[in-house]
Amino acid sequence: MYVVVLDVGTSSMRGILADEQGRFLALKQINYCPRYVTDRWIEQDAADFDSALTAIGKSMAEAAKEHHIQISCISVTSQRSAVIPVDRSGDPLMPAVMWQDTRNADIVKRLKAQDDLVFSISGAGVNTVFSGSKMTWIRERCGDVYRKLYKYVTIPSYLMFRMTGSYFMDYTYASRSNLLDLKEKRWSTELLELFRVKEEHLCTLIEPGMSVGTVTREFANATGLTQGIPVVSAGGDQQCAAVGQGAFKEGVVSVVAGTGAFLVTACDSFPQNLKKDLTCNCSAVAGKYILEANVLTCASAFDWFRRMFYSDPQDYALISRELAEACLENSDEIVLPFFQGRSFGGWNPDAKAYFGNITLSTTRGEMLKALLQGIFLEVYNGILAFEEYVPVREAYISGGMTKSGVMNQLQADIYGIRLHRGKNSESTALGALLSALTAMGAYPDMDTAFMAAGPKNEDIYVPDREKTAQYEKVRVEVNRLYGKINSKEKKR
Repeated sequence: MYVVVLDVGTSSMRGILADEQGRFLALKQINYCPRYVTDRWIEQDAADFDSALTAIGKSMAEAAKEHHIQISCISVTSQRSAVIPVDRSGDPLMPAVMWQDTRNADIVKRLKAQDDLVFSISGAGVNTVFSGSKMTWIRERCGDVYRKLYKYVTIPSYLMFRMTGSYFMDYTYASRSNLLDLKEKRWSTELLELFRVKEEHLCTLIEPGMSVGTVTREFANATGLTQGIPVVSAGGDQQCAAVGQGAFKEGVVSVVAGTGAFLVTACDSFPQNLKKDLTCNCSAVAGKYILEANVLTCASAFDWFRRMFYSDPQDYALISRELAEACLENSDEIVLPFFQGRSFGGWNPDAKAYFGNITLSTTRGEMLKALLQGIFLEVYNGILAFEEYVPVREAYISGGMTKSGVMNQLQADIYGIRLHRGKNSESTALGALLSALTAMGAYPDMDTAFMAAGPKNEDIYVPDREKTAQYEKVRVEVNRLYGKINSKEKKR
C-alpha cells in the first residue's frame, strides 16, 4: 500500500509518497508565506494553496510512475484554525484569515464574559486563535462576503474539496473552533448562537481517519493522479505529530519544541473537572481526546540569544560547548522566558522576560543555560498539569530545539522522565501516514501500525535524578518570582 501524505504547514506545503513500512519514497515541498498586512492582520491567498496542491499532485503522480507503483490513498494533515469563506461554487470570497491572525481581538474581548460557558462545552476558552470568533468577525465586518457565503472552511477542508468536491471537517479541526460540543461531538446550538454562526455554513463533521471522498476527474486531469483515489482526513498537524511520535496512548507526552513549544498528551475519555490552563481537543485517533498546553517562546528566544550574544550565531559547536560546560555545575542564574507573554498558568499577554541573579562573574554559557532552563521549566509546568488527569511515564520530543544532545539531556533532567527522540523528524507526516494505513485496513489498529511503520531509530535520554531534584527547587523559585512580579504589575 502506498500513501501520499499532504502536510500543510504555515510556511510550506509538502507531499510525501510513503509505503506501508513507513519508508519515504519521494518528497515535494512548495514554500509560501502568509501576508502580514498589519501587526494583527495575517492572511494568505487561497490561490497559494491551490497552486501548491496542484504542483504536489503532479509531482506525486510522476514519482509513482517512476517507482512503478499505484497510489492507494491521499492522507491530509494541516494547520488547524485558519478560515476561508467560500461561495456556492467553492471559490474563496476573501483571503484566508490565518490561525495567528488577531483581528478578532475585540470580539474575543466581548465574548470573554461567556468564557466559562464556552470552556465547559468546547474544552477551550475564548481566544483569538480558534476559528469561531474569526467567523464572527467576517459576519460582522465583511457584509459583502457574508451575503455570498456558502461555507466557512478550514485550509484542509478547502483542499479536500478541491480534490473530491465534498465539504467535510474532522473533529480535530472542529475542536479548534470554540463551536463544537466536545463531549457530544456535534456543533453546539448554544455556542453557534453565541458566536452568531449558522450551522448550514459549517462543514459536515466526521471522525479523523475517515475518507471524505475520492479524487475527481477534474483533479485527476489537472495532476495526473488516478481518478477515484480515496482522500483521508488524518487530523490536525499537532494531533498527527503526537501520533507520529507515539504519544497516542495515555501516559506518553509529545513535546514539539519549535518557535514555541507544543505539548500534547492523550486521554481515553473526556477529562472531568478540567482546569482552564489546559485545552482539550479531539485526538487524531478516533474516539479519544488530547490535552494541549503551549509555551509561546522556545526556539525564538534561543535564536534571539544567539543573535545578541554571539558574533557568529551559526557557530553551534561553540554554543553547544559553552552550554555543556555550564550544565556541569549548579548556578544561581534564572530566567523567566516570557518574551511574548505567558500562555500557560493563566493567559498573560503582558508578561515579560526576566533575567535574575546575574553577577560580574556570570558567563555567557551560564546565561544561555539559564534561558533554556527557564523555557524547559515552563514546559515542565505543562507536563505537571497533565499529570492531574493522566499519569505521565515518558515523552517523545521533536522540533528544532531537539537537535542538540546537550539540550535534550537538560530537558530529561528537568522533566525527570525518559525522553525519546526519533531520527525521523517528520512526525506530523508520519502520523498522517499511520492514520491512513489504519483507515485503509493495512493494519488493524494504531498500535500495530506504529510498531510496523513508526520510527525505527531513536535516541533515548535518561534523567539524572539528583539534577531533577535540584531543578525542581529552581522551578518552585521561578514560579514564585513570576507570581511576585505579576502581582506588582497588576497593582500599577
